[in-house]
Amino acid sequence: MSPRRYARRPVPAPPPKVPEQAGSSEVQELRAQVAALVGAVQRQESRIERLQELMERHVAAAAATATAAAATEGRGPPAPSARAPIATEGEGIAAAPMAASPPPASVTPAASGSAIPDAAAEEMERERSLTALIRFKKFNPPIFEGEKVEPSMVESWIDSMETLFEDLYTSEKDKVSLATHCLEKAAKVWWKRVKRGRPSDLPPMLWEEFKRAMFANYFPDTPNSVRGYLTDTVKRKLQGKFRKLRQGDRSVADYEQEFSHIIDCVPEVVRNDPDRADWFLRGLRPGIYKAVQIFKLTTFAEVFDRALWAEHGDAHVREEREASEKDKGKKRPGGSSGGQSSSKKLPKYPSRRSESQGPCDV
Repeated sequence: MSPRRYARRPVPAPPPKVPEQAGSSEVQELRAQVAALVGAVQRQESRIERLQELMERHVAAAAATATAAAATEGRGPPAPSARAPIATEGEGIAAAPMAASPPPASVTPAASGSAIPDAAAEEMERERSLTALIRFKKFNPPIFEGEKVEPSMVESWIDSMETLFEDLYTSEKDKVSLATHCLEKAAKVWWKRVKRGRPSDLPPMLWEEFKRAMFANYFPDTPNSVRGYLTDTVKRKLQGKFRKLRQGDRSVADYEQEFSHIIDCVPEVVRNDPDRADWFLRGLRPGIYKAVQIFKLTTFAEVFDRALWAEHGDAHVREEREASEKDKGKKRPGGSSGGQSSSKKLPKYPSRRSESQGPCDV
């Protein structure tokens, strides 16, 4: 049997040149992406050609083996498959087709080429996995080192991974492989230990199982919650912190940042938006609370906006009062009243940014 020839597809033409003066960053990035895609297609064409050549050699070797086996049995080389003669015009019925001789019993046609599709499938899977990894790495996924670990650190890393998986439409079978490329130091050692201890007859680990394994390793004594894997202990601490939360000497914006952060971690601490507005109002400084409370606002957005205005007005009044005190001190130089007025200045509340927190820190 002559080896089957496969038509080779033409290599795609290179992308058209884009003038250098067109040079916005978007055009340059698009040019780089097109060049990368063309290179990937060309590499794929080269691999397909090599696989076709390998298949042809394999088929030729199988035919030679069949010929040798037939000669050993004294039957001669296998006869080529006969085709029915074609009837010409004027003839009635074409002659009956000749029966094709069966292949030797010692040769199994289905098994002769089974290794080739497997090799091609493995090659294509490797190429697909590599493409997915390169695309994933372009987005600079966060690294997890697994040292001095808190529950919020694990939750933050897992949330970042899942967000990136969703944005890239990552398939379920790729998630664990991609995520483990972001493990370093102690976390990488842990993952190697997990792979060594996993029975070979089990299917590849999927993402949900991977998350359970992480929490079982780092927090073996605390059950995972259904949402976000926050432990019950962490939730109770955050709920207690929320009930005691006050603005203090912070700005309204900094107070709102921590207030909303806790609600994002444990949404059950408030029933609805009016309840959220009421909790926020009660935590404001007394002066701002009085200025906002008289409006009887019912939504969180209104309370927050009015608190910002009250804070701005309070700061303006304070500055005018301080300027007035300074003017009085200048009119009575050397007098004791200047020192007294400076000692009675209202304290300034510095508007500073609170220290950055990881998700759901206690």
